[in-house]
Amino acid sequence: MDDVTFLLDGVSEVASPDGLGPLCVYGPEAFPVIAGSPPAAGGEDGVPAPVVAAGSWQSGRIVAFGQELYLYPQVIDTADTARLLVNAFAWAAGGAGTARIGVVGAPRLHGWLNAAGLPAAVIALTPESLGQVDVAAVIPGDQTPREIETLAAFLRNGGGLVTAANGWDWAHRHLDLDLVTDYAGNRLLAPFGIQWSSDYLAGAAGGRYAVDGPPPALTHAGVALDAIEAHLAGNPPPRDESEIAQAVHSVTRATGCLPPDDTLFRPRLAAVTENADLEQGWPSAERPVGGTNLIHRLLSTLFVIEHRRAPAESVRAHPAAADFPGRVPAGAPRITRTVSVDTRVPRWHSTGLYAAPGERITVTMPASAAAAGGYAVRIGAHSDGIWGRPEWTRMPEITRRFPVSTPTTLAANAFGGLIYIEVPYRGDLGRIDVQISGAVAAPLFVLGETDPGAWRDEIRDAPAPWAEIAGRNMIVTTDAREVRRLDDPTAVAETWDRILDLAAELAAWSDLRESPERFVVDRQISVGYMHAGYPIMAHLDQQANLVNARHLRSEGNWGFFHEVGHNHQNYDWTFDTLEVTVNLFTLYVYERLVGIPVTSQWKGTHRSRAELMARYDFTNPNFDQWKREPMLALVMYAQMQEAFGWDAYRQVFETYLELPPDERPRTDAEKRDQWLVRFSRTVGRNLGPFFEAWGVPTSEAARDSISELPDWMPRGFPPS
Repeated sequence: MDDVTFLLDGVSEVASPDGLGPLCVYGPEAFPVIAGSPPAAGGEDGVPAPVVAAGSWQSGRIVAFGQELYLYPQVIDTADTARLLVNAFAWAAGGAGTARIGVVGAPRLHGWLNAAGLPAAVIALTPESLGQVDVAAVIPGDQTPREIETLAAFLRNGGGLVTAANGWDWAHRHLDLDLVTDYAGNRLLAPFGIQWSSDYLAGAAGGRYAVDGPPPALTHAGVALDAIEAHLAGNPPPRDESEIAQAVHSVTRATGCLPPDDTLFRPRLAAVTENADLEQGWPSAERPVGGTNLIHRLLSTLFVIEHRRAPAESVRAHPAAADFPGRVPAGAPRITRTVSVDTRVPRWHSTGLYAAPGERITVTMPASAAAAGGYAVRIGAHSDGIWGRPEWTRMPEITRRFPVSTPTTLAANAFGGLIYIEVPYRGDLGRIDVQISGAVAAPLFVLGETDPGAWRDEIRDAPAPWAEIAGRNMIVTTDAREVRRLDDPTAVAETWDRILDLAAELAAWSDLRESPERFVVDRQISVGYMHAGYPIMAHLDQQANLVNARHLRSEGNWGFFHEVGHNHQNYDWTFDTLEVTVNLFTLYVYERLVGIPVTSQWKGTHRSRAELMARYDFTNPNFDQWKREPMLALVMYAQMQEAFGWDAYRQVFETYLELPPDERPRTDAEKRDQWLVRFSRTVGRNLGPFFEAWGVPTSEAARDSISELPDWMPRGFPPS
């Protein structure tokens, strides 16, 4: 029986917990065991990536999982996950029937193993403790170098390891550290040719992966590189587009995971790319680099990986920078400017300065900021990585972030970009002065600070290619040519502030924002036509609308209001799909800013509702259809708004803000129950029959708890 067959014996379905992080598998003695292929954000099928992998190194064996929850009983007991785990311990022990297991950093696993008849003890990472066991079960975290070396020696001498973690979570919690070089788990697994990546995988439908045999061969980056090499040698590429995408995906992900001193995969990559035509292959709008352009996909990836770690002194302008984000005009003066930064406000602080591609800037700030930790210099507003896109119309990553550890920081970005000072949460040092040298002036209008006359006469014509308009609640970033047409951006800033105030009003937020939101336009974004986050992202075709106050106030913009809504959604009252309750904010802003009430909004009229409901079988309502069709599901919320008004929504939302942790709903079923009960009690009507008519499932206990209230149903509903 081969290794994968051994590990998958008796396994047909395993848990797919939230927060999975894929593994990079590239070592010659490493192999994927299970590959996850969940729906990617945006509705497209995701390219499979290993979520469980195994491998050998010297005399040791390891099995690695892409989420630490695989070592938690509630996940182990899902489907055949327990069988997989038992197989993993046996395989890591060299096929032994009953292995002695030592548990480190996974206390709940210890009890489960003993209950399952697998002898286990909680141990420390010392030679003495490891000498008493065959296999260690470890959740990597912040183990010391000595502990990692002790565990590595245990593996070299024939020990086994079962380990689980998610790299993206560690990277998110350690922004100033490198997942590849600083994370204990990746340092340990590097000799095996297995690494946790910083990517994130959405969970599979139903929370489970079907397992019908070994994963696709091309999920191993070494096999994928074999296919690419064969193609470059004149052989046909992989058989179809999905295999091409898989090969490129596996190799590019592995490239981002490689330690700087890797000898397993890096030399092979160098050999494949050393004779490539560099000048002809960089991504651009005119010549996108797609999945079939294997070599230039690799070249772009390799450059970005090296650029991430390059010290500012060695950075040079990249040829693609002239295409996007753009050139700094010849002769633009380099200046020194001191900016005031209010450290009570976290996240990015705009400076009105731009770093030219490849040019060093010098940033000097008080020693107290350097000592505090968490401060950084960022170059570039376009922080959206587009690695998952099937083709690239710009380089996949074009920003740089330099942590501040000394009062003077050198920074540079091969692609250039707007300069920001990043302030950590709770980094309150009051106002500090930051001096920036070697930069180019960029148009920046700050509401209440920038004199409109100075804007018209000088600031808007600053030479940098990107510009910003900053209000109290929102900062928008666009091509500088768009703002140079504005004589006074005050209305733009005030309009965006109003949009954000309205969203907060509906969400029942009473506190002031800790920091403004941001909205950036980009040639290409990671997912969708727009997406929420920090910053909110949109394509370049929206840049004129972004700074057009008349457009926003007289016509509105569904996409803008929708993405702002996502940043105000509360997951406690959002169940089964994110794309329904978000549009309550869209409708609210349209009504209060643009003056279009819900029943006059083209997606909220009675005629529109009737057309949507005509597609739904109310005699046998299908909740899966309700979840798949956000506009149909929105009709239900619009009916509640028409009957009870926006105040009811605000009152219900406010109750969620006051929930203690132990009362917060944890599952979609609990969220549906709480939503039914809270809304019904707020309006004094029993909405249970209404929910049933729509096919939205709730528990009998929840319905019984509001049974004393009078039933409510909209007039003429459900439609006959």
